[in-house]
Amino acid sequence: MSKIGIVTVLYNSEPVLEEFFQTLGEQTEKDFTLYIVDNASKDKSLELSRRLAATADFPCVFFAEKENWGVAKGNNIGIEAALADGCEYVLLSNNDIVLRPDTIENLLCGMKEMDADMAVPKIYYHDSGLIWCAGGRYRWLMGDTQHYGKLKPDDRQYDSVRYIEYSPTCFMLIKSDIFREIGMMDEKYFVYFDDTDFVYRAVKKNGKKLAYIPSSTLRHKVSSCTGDGSEFSRYMNSRNVIYFARKNFSMPHRMITIIVRFMHTFLRAKFIFPKTHYEACKRGNIEGLRY
Repeated sequence: MSKIGIVTVLYNSEPVLEEFFQTLGEQTEKDFTLYIVDNASKDKSLELSRRLAATADFPCVFFAEKENWGVAKGNNIGIEAALADGCEYVLLSNNDIVLRPDTIENLLCGMKEMDADMAVPKIYYHDSGLIWCAGGRYRWLMGDTQHYGKLKPDDRQYDSVRYIEYSPTCFMLIKSDIFREIGMMDEKYFVYFDDTDFVYRAVKKNGKKLAYIPSSTLRHKVSSCTGDGSEFSRYMNSRNVIYFARKNFSMPHRMITIIVRFMHTFLRAKFIFPKTHYEACKRGNIEGLRY
């Protein structure tokens, strides 16, 4: 039994896997098992990850799925396996990241010191070194989230350990009991907002403590598989923010957010996005109401 079950979902992830495996192998915290869920990748992600696992000094468990279930269900497959194996913690991890040798150790130690239920590191853009996420918050009107420090240079202004209300789960350490108490990832999201929903249920609805640990750092190759700003991402984000609001907010809050999102699409996105992207946002909004 490993202390930590690291869960990562592959989908056409071949270009990022070697650095991911390499930096996992360099960790000072060694007590972990990597659970790899391949969502029917069309490239050689599964083949390459098996080859890298054969020479890794940490155990790997594979799930070769026959179709692309999406990130939420992919994570659930790995989470359930880690829980069944008795892991004390689950670490949800993208594979388009590059870790420092002490990333996991510092995250675990910081989480224990803060007596938190979940913990996240400081995350930089891989190419520029600018901050991508130093914790975050929910935006009441828009129904979405904001990253602290995004696109800012690191001048140590985000070096305070603190509790936060939100951060994405691209690298989040979670006590295993949290899943048993609040449930798994909502698979209806497929991708995007599944983590927003999970953290909202944990922190806002159930009072769990999420800690930001800036001594734990990594670099993130943002949206390497889904495409940042693609038509697909526009559609899924537009659909899922409406679903998220309908699922979690009170009726007045829900209605305000839906109105604001539609206004954003028809009064802003229509004029700043290419026509195909605008149409993707519009379809997403409408589908979110039907979901």
